Amino acid sequence: MIKKLLNLPNLLFAAAVWLSFLPASFETNAPTAYILVLSAFWVSFLVKNFRNYSVKNLDLYSIIFAFFIAWELASKVFQVIHFTILPPPENVFYIFTQDYGKMFNGFLHSMYLIVTGVGIGMLSGVMLGLVIGWYKRLRESIAPIVNIVAAVPALVYAPYVVAVAPTFESASITVIFLGIFWPTLMNMIGNVKNVDKKLVDSAKSLNLSTRSMLLKVLLPDCALPILASLRIRIASGFMILTMAESIGSSVGLGYYVKKWSDFANYTKVFAGIILIAVVVTGINGLILLFEKKVLKWVSSPL
Repeated sequence: MIKKLLNLPNLLFAAAVWLSFLPASFETNAPTAYILVLSAFWVSFLVKNFRNYSVKNLDLYSIIFAFFIAWELASKVFQVIHFTILPPPENVFYIFTQDYGKMFNGFLHSMYLIVTGVGIGMLSGVMLGLVIGWYKRLRESIAPIVNIVAAVPALVYAPYVVAVAPTFESASITVIFLGIFWPTLMNMIGNVKNVDKKLVDSAKSLNLSTRSMLLKVLLPDCALPILASLRIRIASGFMILTMAESIGSSVGLGYYVKKWSDFANYTKVFAGIILIAVVVTGINGLILLFEKKVLKWVSSPL
């Protein structure tokens, strides 16, 4: 019991809370929101620590609390960079109590664009990749072209698409689609090509139709790499969306960060970056839960 209470994460948590109340040479906001964030990490650590004491949990939460302490020291105590450029954490998390309405609206708008663009891009890339990958003639003629196009970052298309598209929403969805479709198509062609030949020969011996071969044999065999790549595609989609929103949007998470960056309000910029990181992490967590429910053979990440 003593080992579970007297440990480095608990000491670092107490130190982080104490530092949040230290006076600064500049105006700081109330640390309530920041302390709530620290407490959420602390409660998570306590629950995991009491359920299953492990060095991994100690190290993980020690790094988290040490990061917040270093941030506090650098921004408020030692002021290694001017506080307007590196604001203290209590000022950053205070923004969430003030701009939650704008952030929530931006979240909904960005999620609509992400889900639509990534969904259409993944579905199109997977289904077309199945067909191209299965037919050797198609694969040998189209795959080299796909490899070239997929190598071009979608961010290159963004300014042009935003300029010519009728609406910003259609432009954003198009840019996200292009950024997701081509890599997915390229990977799917390779996945189908690399399916175990013994599995394919066994399926052929049953005289399966082409549709059954594609949907009941090849697609399930390629399900694991598809889901594994989905987390990467979501992160890429947010990167593309942030770029697109910074060009022509008046709402969204990327617009929020770009707007306040133009006004040199880096406190809100930090808050927007943290929100995007939380959203992407949450989506990845949902994808992992889906993997565990649908694909029982998927191992848990480290």
